[in-house]
Amino acid sequence: MTYREAVEWLYSAVPNFQRDGGSKNYKIGLEGPQELWEHLEFQGSSIPTIHIAGTNGKGSSTHLIASGMKEMGLRVGVFSSPHLFDFRERAKIGSELISKEFVADWVSTHVEAFEERGNSFFELTMMLAMSWFEDQQVDWIILETGMGGRLDATNICSPEICLITNIGLDHQQFLGNDRQTIAVEKAGIIKAGVPVVVVQKDEETEVAFIEKARKEGAPIFWANSYDLSSDLQGRYQKYNINGAAQVLDLLFPESKSLWSLGFTRVAENTGFFGRWTQISSSPRVVADTGHNSAAFTFLVEQAAAECRGRQHWVLGAAADKDMSAVMELLPKDALYYWTATSNNRTLDGSALAEIGSEFGLVGDMFENVNDALEGAKLAAEEADLIIVAGSNFVIADLRL
Repeated sequence: MTYREAVEWLYSAVPNFQRDGGSKNYKIGLEGPQELWEHLEFQGSSIPTIHIAGTNGKGSSTHLIASGMKEMGLRVGVFSSPHLFDFRERAKIGSELISKEFVADWVSTHVEAFEERGNSFFELTMMLAMSWFEDQQVDWIILETGMGGRLDATNICSPEICLITNIGLDHQQFLGNDRQTIAVEKAGIIKAGVPVVVVQKDEETEVAFIEKARKEGAPIFWANSYDLSSDLQGRYQKYNINGAAQVLDLLFPESKSLWSLGFTRVAENTGFFGRWTQISSSPRVVADTGHNSAAFTFLVEQAAAECRGRQHWVLGAAADKDMSAVMELLPKDALYYWTATSNNRTLDGSALAEIGSEFGLVGDMFENVNDALEGAKLAAEEADLIIVAGSNFVIADLRL
């Protein structure tokens, strides 16, 4: 089996949330991944692990920590999702992606057993990553939840420390319709005696974390305010920096000078992309994977603070997202470029335009992201700001 055949099999042969959403045999729970891990003889289980959950900020926090640890001379395996441009982004050591040869060999070796088991795409890709990390004998593993926490496949791990980043409204059909209920699901990663760092302390969600930590006898730490800089732009990154710093301060207090230096080299050390990332200038264009109202609260503030002229928003969205809550936040004096993406889970431009019109947002419709961006560039003046956002699928379609 070639690499291409292996990846095609993973995409086509198993339930796949990134491709299909929750409508096609998508399953959530720990029994399947636990049995799969046992079948694979608990690959990666002997390697110390950091487990991260949250609505927004998981990816940034994961890569901040990984970059900080790299500056300490540690080899850190990172499992994160979804990928943007290359399937292999899901398993990385530093900026090195999992090899095509390993993917092909691993799937070829186990394909018959996998076909019998019927595990999901997420479960299999997580175990692929764990097997590679074991093969490479990394020093640490960072596991980022895909969705939720309590029943997320990554929750079969036994971490050294947990981090919970941000609680917002997303995946309500699986996690609940309010922040308190969602917080309970995220708190499900808290385990007996394992320290947990929580980034946000607010009245709506803190009870869930306090009660779960007390039940498990887990030390709970609310992230301190660290005056540290990072190459990750965006005002919202201060929260991710604080959470990542608190984790590393608990694990490696004597190495702050090294891991804090890593915060300024995240892109270089890990290849991380898509969080208020500038992709061109004159006019300035930034790309951000923000896709829910919690993320857009910060994006709208950031755009207003940085734009010297008029704002241009190139927007796409997955069909299962509450885009009305997003549209409500967007400025009415901006220009909009509504676009579909190559992923079959996204809305087309006309559907987005219809939602936008309900909130007085005016724009044009486009069939793809790059045409929409080109339209924005043609209309924008030098002082204007173009923001490309709304979905990971939007950023994944960019031709860079």
